[in-house]
Amino acid sequence: MSQEKVDRYKEEKKNREKNMKKAKIKKVLLAFLAALIIGAAIGIPLGRWIYNYQETHKSKEDTFISSHDYTDWFNQFWVDNYADLYTGAELATDQKTEGTTDGATEAATDKTTEGTSTEDKSTEAASTEEKSSEASVPETTPEDTGNNDAQ
Repeated sequence: MSQEKVDRYKEEKKNREKNMKKAKIKKVLLAFLAALIIGAAIGIPLGRWIYNYQETHKSKEDTFISSHDYTDWFNQFWVDNYADLYTGAELATDQKTEGTTDGATEAATDKTTEGTSTEDKSTEAASTEEKSSEASVPETTPEDTGNNDAQ
């Protein structure tokens, strides 16, 4: 019988590292599964309660707008408040900006427009049309003039 004990001890000693690794893996897996079960037992009911609480106490003031409505609002806001800073001229909008930095320039423009007669305005419009029609006429290039001389 003592020989059997010795053989068993030798076998245990031989497989001791493998058995210890298996025991550690089982211990870690059991701890993980226990944490998972406890977390699910607490988390699922708590999550449902929080979700239902938020749904019942949702503020009725929370309103959402579509991106199209927001874009329209932002474009109008930009035109009303900032566009004249970048274009250098006031735009025809419902709101007029107060306290502009070029107050003297606006006053001078108002005085000149009040003093002009209808004839001056029509002359001014005609000269603007002539300038635009001249701009649309293509200019001749040196190649074109060379071809005309050869003919």
